[in-house]
Amino acid sequence: MASANTATLAAVLETLRAYFKTNKASCYLVAVSGGKDSMLLCELLRKLALPFEVVHVNYGLRGAESEADQAFVEAYCLQYNLPLHLKRVALAASLQQQPQNLQAEARRIRYAFFSEIQQQQPDILICTAHHAADQVETFWLQLARGAGMKGLAAMAYSQKGLLRPLLNLRPETLHEVALELELKWREDSSNAALKYRRNRWRHVFMPFLKHELPQLQQSILLIQKQFALEMQAQDTFLNSTLSILQKNRSIDLSELTQLSSYQFIELFKLFGIPTHVIRRLPDLFFAENGKFIAWQTEKEAVKSYVVKQKDQLIFLTPEASNWTFALEDLSLEASEVPKTDFLIDRQRIKGKLFFRQVEAGDRMPVRGMKGTKKVLQILKEAGIPAPLRKLQYVLCDEQQIIAVPNVQLSANIEANAQTAQIALLHFSKKP
Repeated sequence: MASANTATLAAVLETLRAYFKTNKASCYLVAVSGGKDSMLLCELLRKLALPFEVVHVNYGLRGAESEADQAFVEAYCLQYNLPLHLKRVALAASLQQQPQNLQAEARRIRYAFFSEIQQQQPDILICTAHHAADQVETFWLQLARGAGMKGLAAMAYSQKGLLRPLLNLRPETLHEVALELELKWREDSSNAALKYRRNRWRHVFMPFLKHELPQLQQSILLIQKQFALEMQAQDTFLNSTLSILQKNRSIDLSELTQLSSYQFIELFKLFGIPTHVIRRLPDLFFAENGKFIAWQTEKEAVKSYVVKQKDQLIFLTPEASNWTFALEDLSLEASEVPKTDFLIDRQRIKGKLFFRQVEAGDRMPVRGMKGTKKVLQILKEAGIPAPLRKLQYVLCDEQQIIAVPNVQLSANIEANAQTAQIALLHFSKKP
């Protein structure tokens, strides 16, 4: 009769078989420390006959013990003819020169190494041995740090080239499987050191909470799942908004009011805006037209700008704008036209349209005034910072300037009540 552990192993293998069918790759890269969880993941992949390679990082933090861990992983890979990606780091010496959180820096090094391997082998997927208890530990650690919904949300079962095949399995289940497989592994003595916050939660706080409130862990997993679903919904909307911002390098204030605090911060972080500038962006919401914030990072030789322009924030750099335009024949009321688009009289265009850079003497007629106005003055009134005005482009036909993209349309070609052929002129920036 099969033992309970045998039945558990069979159930786990069946679960993983279905998981890897959904997350297919030509090869998997398993992050292996030498500990029980990562060694078990390797053995399960061998049982499933899946192609995989091993990655190990030796941080050199525990002297002979770290060397023994590396030797153990190397021997395992040699025994089963598994390719090994090895990285050695003198982390203690590095932290003496530049003090920072040890575990956070170790994680950064580890995942940077994973990314480096993935760039060389784009079809490979990273596998880590996180399990259900790691989910709960992460929740408490993030809560203690004052994290928001994103930090408290559950780790994903699979995410952007990273797989966590054991994430829904309890450590007790994994231990049963390890015994059934007669698994050999290394014990990391630092896992017992209470000087590390994670270990204090693992060995002191969580056992106490589990004893006092047996159902708490399940409740936390449910909360994490709901937070993860909420973050997924928010990220879908966020990515759509980011795509528009990247395309046009501008965003309506009305769109920003629809974002949650998390989405607002993440949007501009992903767009490459420094955190100290993001904090100042709300100052522009009720500022007068033309107000701007300028900044320069250590990596950039020139300044960047965000300008309040009517009901928009416009992001500019000293690089010449690379515009494109589209003309669409239609019949719409002016009130239905987006703020950055223009209704024109197509019959007043003379010849082909083309872009060129602004010149000092450029002028164009503007609705509501006699004669013409300097284009540089129009740009100034629109809030374009002085260093950037001569780098802007205008759209011209064979006789005149038609428009300053997203800023001003020439009064000569504006559509009116008598226009027979109305067209919508839309500008966007090339990616």
